[in-house]
Amino acid sequence: MLTNSGSVLPSRWLAVWLLSFFLPWPLTAAEPVTTPVPTISIDEVERGQRGYGLTVFSGTTPERFEVEVIGVMRNTSPDRSWILARLSGQDLERIGVAQGMSGSPVYIDGRLAGAVAFGWGFSQDPIAGITPIEEMRALAEVGELPAGGRATAGFGGAGPPLDLAAIAGLDIPQDLLQRQLEGLRPRLFEGASSSLQWSAAGFEGAGRDLLATALGGLSPSGRMAAPADGETFDSPALVAGGPVAIVLVDGDLHIAATGTVTDTDGDRIYALGHPLLGLGPVDLPMARAEVVTMLPSLNTSFKISNQGPVVGAFRQDREAGMLGIVGAEPPMIPVTLTVRGAEERTYRVRVAELAAMTPSLIGASLLGALQTASFSRGEQAVDLRAQIRLRGYSPLVVEQSFDGGNAPNQAAGYLLSIVGYLMQNVLEVVEIEEIEVVVDQLAAPRTATLVGAYADRSVVHSGERVRLNLEFLAYRGEPFRHSIELQLPEKLPQGRYSIMIGDGPTIDAIRMEAQAVVPRRFPGALELMRGFHSRRDLVALGLFSSPGLAVVGQSMARLPGSMRSLLASAGPAQAVPLQLVVAQEVSERLDFPFSGGSRIDFVVERRQTDHHSEPPAMDNRPRREMR
Repeated sequence: MLTNSGSVLPSRWLAVWLLSFFLPWPLTAAEPVTTPVPTISIDEVERGQRGYGLTVFSGTTPERFEVEVIGVMRNTSPDRSWILARLSGQDLERIGVAQGMSGSPVYIDGRLAGAVAFGWGFSQDPIAGITPIEEMRALAEVGELPAGGRATAGFGGAGPPLDLAAIAGLDIPQDLLQRQLEGLRPRLFEGASSSLQWSAAGFEGAGRDLLATALGGLSPSGRMAAPADGETFDSPALVAGGPVAIVLVDGDLHIAATGTVTDTDGDRIYALGHPLLGLGPVDLPMARAEVVTMLPSLNTSFKISNQGPVVGAFRQDREAGMLGIVGAEPPMIPVTLTVRGAEERTYRVRVAELAAMTPSLIGASLLGALQTASFSRGEQAVDLRAQIRLRGYSPLVVEQSFDGGNAPNQAAGYLLSIVGYLMQNVLEVVEIEEIEVVVDQLAAPRTATLVGAYADRSVVHSGERVRLNLEFLAYRGEPFRHSIELQLPEKLPQGRYSIMIGDGPTIDAIRMEAQAVVPRRFPGALELMRGFHSRRDLVALGLFSSPGLAVVGQSMARLPGSMRSLLASAGPAQAVPLQLVVAQEVSERLDFPFSGGSRIDFVVERRQTDHHSEPPAMDNRPRREMR
């Protein structure tokens, strides 16, 4: 049976079309059919069998292409086999297996055999790997998303991309965003590439290049036209052979992966024939789509698509494909990105909530906003302020400054690392409710360098005030000085006392190293993150030598030898030896960012009026004074 476009429909659709003439309303051929399509087992598939497939080459109506079975690749991994077939018709001899065809249903002997899943780049023949339908239909037997799975899906407990010490010290790899985005690319066996189509809208220049490199290609994307008067986006529904999109970022910026529906069963949608990430239970937005055209390429051809409205959610992401539910409402995190440069522009997006991918998507969105609003290449300065609203906690606010030609990527990587720690920490499931980011962008760097520091004297007494003189070198400018007054703690022990002074991240890293900070509960980790300093912060950290221990992440200094031995017997996982005590921490916000650190040593002497042989025990908790 041919449709108006000339495409051949499966036998199930033919039966419904005929019955529609004899049954009374409201039954029509457009209504969902719940009777499963007859299938053919992989054990019945043989070399030389011929059949056909369905996919959309333009618009939303599936069209037929021809299929010839080459053979079966059995047990490529436990319980996994593939049907290999040569495709033809619709100019596929020239186009090959195109991105966007993932999930295209293949019928052999009038029965559903499986879904087109992958091909090979630069292949001279349109050879496709087909996932057997029985493996895909088994997705319905896995079960629904477990309670609490919303925030934990996609995270196996391995930990965040960076630990707190690396984030505090800005020890962030320059390629962190790219490496994290590469994790979104489906992994198949060596040499094969999925026929999934990645697309993005609102990204330009370096940001788009980064996405294309990380995802293995990127096609143009747009939005479906608004429905005409009297029509809605509800029709036509998702159908076998029709396009379907996994929406990862929606709004002023857009990132989606588009494939094809393999089969429908009531409100269930089977698609792709391969995983997105293979994360198991997920809750990702599922949207309608339309194909503008198929673009041939010498490497891998691809469809150019428009994404439509979200109509449900993908609930399973497994090796055999993805299972979606029409009408389900997936969670998304609202993110507001404001860029203030030559002019102020604000972008509002919603990001799919999945621990394994959300941090990199938010980082990519920030880079895209910077690029679209202003520029992302060349020497520049970026000041970042992000407020992250967490369920059950007061908002986390972080600030940081970046300078140089890679400042936008550094800002994106920093935001990625913060969100990544929150969503992927091993201490507690954290739900992010909303993120607001404000970025100030300047056309030239302005980070100064701390080149020296000295005090007005070297011999001091507890509780005295000392003047610290700092020497800076301006960026492409002249040297200049800055001084601060620092009051020493009361009851310091005699001997050497050192002040580490420098930019916020440098001193934060020293403090965490000195205290061997490893939080054992999330509130403790969150408190540490609230204390992270910016490069605009001048921080002074006072240290003296005294044996102690960090027990379960808490610093316990100046312990008696017997107590240290007792606590240390708990093992290195519970108790870490300490040699330094943090006696004070003072910070001052400067008008400019800077980098560098220095150490100033003092000798603490007993006052002549002090006749105690030993100083009394002191409160070892660091004191913070904001100037």
